[in-house]
Amino acid sequence: MPEISGIVRRGSQILRTIERIENFTKNELKGLVEFLGDVQGHTILSFLDERHYGAGLFFLQNVLSKHVNEAVKAKDEDKKVILIPFNFPPELIHAFENAVPLTTEMMSTIGALALQGEGEPYWDYAVSLGIPDYVCSANTTALSSMLMALKGLELAPDAMISACPGSCDANSKIHEFVAEYLSVPEFMVDKTGEGASDYQLYRRLFLKMVEELENFVGEKIDEDRLIKVVENGNKCTELFWELHELKKFSPCPVPNMFTLFSCGTRFTMWGRDEAVSMFEKLVEVAEKRRRRGEYPAEKEIARSIWVYTGYYVDLYDTWIWMEDNGITYLTDILNSGGFPQVYEVFDRKDALEAIVKTAWDYGMTRQMSADNMGLKWTEDFIYLAQDLKANCAIYCGHHACKQSQAVFRILRDGMTRKGIPVLKLDGDCWNRRITPVSVLQEMILNFVNDVVVKGRRKRRR
Repeated sequence: MPEISGIVRRGSQILRTIERIENFTKNELKGLVEFLGDVQGHTILSFLDERHYGAGLFFLQNVLSKHVNEAVKAKDEDKKVILIPFNFPPELIHAFENAVPLTTEMMSTIGALALQGEGEPYWDYAVSLGIPDYVCSANTTALSSMLMALKGLELAPDAMISACPGSCDANSKIHEFVAEYLSVPEFMVDKTGEGASDYQLYRRLFLKMVEELENFVGEKIDEDRLIKVVENGNKCTELFWELHELKKFSPCPVPNMFTLFSCGTRFTMWGRDEAVSMFEKLVEVAEKRRRRGEYPAEKEIARSIWVYTGYYVDLYDTWIWMEDNGITYLTDILNSGGFPQVYEVFDRKDALEAIVKTAWDYGMTRQMSADNMGLKWTEDFIYLAQDLKANCAIYCGHHACKQSQAVFRILRDGMTRKGIPVLKLDGDCWNRRITPVSVLQEMILNFVNDVVVKGRRKRRR
């Protein structure tokens, strides 16, 4: 692998530059895109699109940049950097005074969207070490970048948390490998079922992990800080469901990219004031668009619910392109699959219980660690599709997610019986070499025109 810096260090520099952006004209944006080239230019266009009324820039500056750069600065401030996966509540780490979270999958996404060569050099490096190519690029891309810390080219985490055993073995094994390689402690919590006794076991293991984290950080979590992050999480939850209600209008006033901003905030800054401000911004913009009747296409021809993750290799040519073609991206498993709740908290015990319940029901953990993966997944997404008035569903078919591939037919048959046709795509959500974006576009358009639109006409006749 060439001697380049890791994703965190390179991403930190880019985000610090973005923090300086204030007002810009269309010509200035056009010049910036031409200077950056196709990949990075498309990323900038997708975040700074005028239909977002500044929400994309707000996300980059107040959520993503703070998340990354607080981790970079932590070493100088004698704080611990705790690497966490996408399905672990960052609010628990935010409750520490002397620890900061860094989310693996967000770093892989930065690599895919913002860096020259995207995340591919890091993925190739992992494979060159003998790591099998069927592991997940969502975490392997960032975690292979962490291996460069041994050469001083990347930020080294002080500890890692693994919360995927039982729901994503590919994720948990690559975390375990990197923890061993870097000789950093790994704290693990797994979910093995969905019954009452399963929850009590999970709760006991989770609280034990909290004690171990406190010993490692050298600090007992302050009760007031813990209550504060849960209360902020409650505010975010209320705003999340306000945004969900706005998605029920047709045409949908909530831009497609808001799903990404929403779950990106959930995985990084949930529990912080910045997360509350982000969701306030999302609701404000969506409400403004609703009042004005704004929708970029002539009409909304498809209301799609993505039953797994999205594709993150080119937001402009997927998320923005869909909306421009009248195809709404309502939500996906990362955004809505956890069904966030509001918790009443009075003391440390209440706050910890709220965080345990949140982790237990996290999106993907909730479905893929259920007693019957296929049925829970189907049940949850039939509910979401009907609640959001979706007329079709799309499955991204990420190459590493063998567990979802194995039970996809159960989901497809269940949703089809409810009148919701499902498109199955195949590719890699963080590596464009597997399936070109142009192929995804063609398949989505054919599905919408030949199945969704024609099916609606047949039903009317």
